[in-house]
Amino acid sequence: MTRFLGVRRAIAIAVLLTFGVAWALPAKAESVPASFDCAKTTSAVEKFICSQAVLRWNDLALSHAYAAAKAEAVGAARDDLVLEQRDWVRERDRRCIADRTFAELSDTSAELGKQAYDCLNTVYLNRRISLQDLAVAPLAPLGVEEIDLKPIAAARPEIVTETGPRISRIEASPDGSMLAILLPSLEFDFPDQIWLYRVADRKLVAATPRPSLTPPPHPDGSPAAIKALAWQGDTLYARVALWTLEGEGEEGTTVVYAATLDCSRRLDEVPNDIYALLEQGRGPGVVGQSEVPESEWDILDTMRGNRDFLVWAYDLGHGTIELRLRKRAPDTPTTLVAWGGWELENYLFDAENSLIVYPADTGLVAFDLETRKLRRIAGTSHDDRPYALSADLGLLVWSTHNSCGDEFLAKQDERAPERFCLAHLQKSEADK
Repeated sequence: MTRFLGVRRAIAIAVLLTFGVAWALPAKAESVPASFDCAKTTSAVEKFICSQAVLRWNDLALSHAYAAAKAEAVGAARDDLVLEQRDWVRERDRRCIADRTFAELSDTSAELGKQAYDCLNTVYLNRRISLQDLAVAPLAPLGVEEIDLKPIAAARPEIVTETGPRISRIEASPDGSMLAILLPSLEFDFPDQIWLYRVADRKLVAATPRPSLTPPPHPDGSPAAIKALAWQGDTLYARVALWTLEGEGEEGTTVVYAATLDCSRRLDEVPNDIYALLEQGRGPGVVGQSEVPESEWDILDTMRGNRDFLVWAYDLGHGTIELRLRKRAPDTPTTLVAWGGWELENYLFDAENSLIVYPADTGLVAFDLETRKLRRIAGTSHDDRPYALSADLGLLVWSTHNSCGDEFLAKQDERAPERFCLAHLQKSEADK
């Protein structure tokens, strides 16, 4: 277990992508301050931080992590933390800036500036992990294992790339005993087939028929797209759009399949309660456009909500994404949860527990929308992607280009095989 729980520090991190804290959202991304007043700073290190948007965000993120850790400490432990933070600041300056002037460092394309930039990213990240874990103990993954996707690769070679079979999304059954693995269509944005995976014995079988791979027109009645799915115990129900003689495809006639690991069958009659489940399963927490001004309809694909909160990914352009939230009430302020790249669109939304899981520079993190507490998930790494979380918060599925359970935080090699991992999350006594 120590292999998965210990923090392996990256030697250098060239670009810091995502920050995992929440604060009031400024008017523009470029106006986001450091934790100190950049207009009044005179030191070389603070001028350097203020000159770089990534470093300003990093400094602000660390200030929130420090405040959270200090709020949890009491007595002598709190005093020690304050002294330790002062020592860290001095070591940061000595290690990354030394006696260099801001003029010597300001050009980050030059060697001195690049060294200072990379050094500050590294020391900030390491310190943030330490403070983050002091504030809230990380969730510990137990029984980490890789999902063997070879049967899918053999059955669907057309979706296999150099790094392995492409996966559209994965959904866990409420109790975390089963996974529905959805495969991407070559023609639509919707997935076109589902496979079932049983966690206990790693059995993997096709739950819906393979789509037609012949050139259009496709055979009448052949599967075109998966439109909705829902669980009832160990049975997965899937509504599947069919190709028709009119070639309707994803917008055409739909049928319902009921699948277990033992069999899959098309239902001649669909009970009303199953229809209701499938309506709910069109997308967990999906928000209708009636709640969003027409000028912001472009965020609807990423917006999720429950009775209390709305969460969405906001595109600032140039590959920069902000993960935002607000309470589900009129005229409530917007809060910034995280800032980064396209990976933030892949966050998981747990409506029942008011929780989101998203990829951060410290690995995957869980963020409580109610308490605003951030929790690192040990055994995950920078650039890992979350895929599924069971309703009981006991099972997590994610992908990585490292080994499953590896906490190496340097940027991953995207040419390496993409592995899909699962683990049960160990809860502390406070969570139970």
